[in-house]
Amino acid sequence: MIKAKRIYHLGIPVDDMERAVKFYTEVLGMVVTRKGTDDMGDGLSRAELRAGNDIVDLFLRPRPRERDALQESGATHQAFEVSSEDFDLAVQKMAEWGVKVHTTPHVARRTGRGFYFFDSEGNLLQLYAPLRTSANQS
Repeated sequence: MIKAKRIYHLGIPVDDMERAVKFYTEVLGMVVTRKGTDDMGDGLSRAELRAGNDIVDLFLRPRPRERDALQESGATHQAFEVSSEDFDLAVQKMAEWGVKVHTTPHVARRTGRGFYFFDSEGNLLQLYAPLRTSANQS
């Protein structure tokens, strides 16, 4: 058996690279570290972004498509951890910023809170804020 140690990066498909990069940098505060073609062949366009120490790669779909992420893929999503303060800001401002928010935007669980929304390309995303404890309060 192979034992994975961690996630190296996430790959997210996009229809419009410029629009997607703008969303991930301006709404989620990620930083572009590289743009160009991927080494997997066929001139696949890719933008590498950083979220803290983690890598998010945006890959341009060869053919754009209109889709309903929930109807097509179910609850498949990428989740990004944020501070409690940024979580509260998302709850207050995402719709105002023009971000499409899921019909059940936020949930509270024993491990923390989740906020569900869609990126500029229709992909379902989640912001996650762990419960505040004396060890992780900021």
